[in-house]
Amino acid sequence: MVNHDLPGPSATNPAYSIRIHVPPGATGLVAAILTEAPGTVTSRVDAPDAMGTCRITLDADGADTLTWLTRTLTRRLGADLLHTQDPVFATASTGKLTLRVCAATATGHDIALLDADADRRVVSHLAAHPDQTDHYTGRRHRVALISDASAVLDFEALPADAALPALESQAVHLRRATGLDVFPLPIATPHVEDIAQAVRLLAPGFAAAVLVHTRPEHVSTTRTILGPTPPILLLDTLNDGLAVAIAAATVNALVNRGVNPLDGRVVLVDPARGGDLTGLLIAAGIADLTLFDPFGPGGGTLHKVAAEADLIVDLTGLATPPEGVPILRARPEAPPPFAAATTGPRPLHALPGLLTAATATRRPITALARVAAVRALIEGTPRNALLPAPDQPGLTAAIAAAATHVLTPDSG
Repeated sequence: MVNHDLPGPSATNPAYSIRIHVPPGATGLVAAILTEAPGTVTSRVDAPDAMGTCRITLDADGADTLTWLTRTLTRRLGADLLHTQDPVFATASTGKLTLRVCAATATGHDIALLDADADRRVVSHLAAHPDQTDHYTGRRHRVALISDASAVLDFEALPADAALPALESQAVHLRRATGLDVFPLPIATPHVEDIAQAVRLLAPGFAAAVLVHTRPEHVSTTRTILGPTPPILLLDTLNDGLAVAIAAATVNALVNRGVNPLDGRVVLVDPARGGDLTGLLIAAGIADLTLFDPFGPGGGTLHKVAAEADLIVDLTGLATPPEGVPILRARPEAPPPFAAATTGPRPLHALPGLLTAATATRRPITALARVAAVRALIEGTPRNALLPAPDQPGLTAAIAAAATHVLTPDSG
């Protein structure tokens, strides 16, 4: 058997791209330049506009190729290079999502319903009947996406505002999947305790809060401070997202190799990075599970511990498997591209469904709800695949329904 990782990247990545505008006569020179590129480049040429200008989008395989491409196009095309644009920064500059006005504002009568006297009536009513706040406000649809910028992708701790683009992207994905109004809210603080305080302060205006791009130990501390009954529905991308997806992917990886999960031998590398993953793997039917801490004292080497394993689940991205043992890489800080997420777990496989269930039932996500999400994710995976696409039609609804069933007391 040949060693292999699950999954593998595609040749080019739209995250490293450039969009150029050139006259029709320059397209041949652009094509010639692409043949000289030091890496892989794909191109997409749009039909010329009314002025005859051609727009060409070039996707490179990484930063080095993109840098070479940008410099070479500028030097070789000269005046024929009419305009250049980096789509990544162009997208980021939009803010990626915005609010919309739901109330009518077309007439003076409409505006009067948004004025002080109207607000005074509703506020007075809610002060006397606080249990009706969700009925007479938009809070039930509103989610706070919170990060202290301590674990943004592969970066070390960042200034809070530098994390905003990553939060905005997550907000777009969650909005698309759930229809909820998601607000990206980076928190500028060096103190973990302040995350819990921020959750408390935001609770009156939001149905739920989701901790994202935040170190697992910070998430754990925040949950401990807030206790078993936090002032708001609280989810996080590790326990309510990635851990669920990894558990489902582990079961599917074994089944695809003809191994019964009840009999499969799985080694989990660096379990501390997985949040509730260990419990989810056991609940999903992994009966023979070895926890390997590569940074702890003693315990032997991975080659010794995993020599007879059916699968290694690696949360570090650094493990080297023994020959013949497949490995599922699921480093929390390095999710696979969204378009390739059928071959690797992402929080977005499960988080939208669990968030939908939590806000719909107004109940916190429990361990049983996460297990139900694992099973729904497994059932939603196409035959012989590792995972479904995160935006597979019906996936969010199926996970939400499974979680809602166990969250609702009278579900039977």
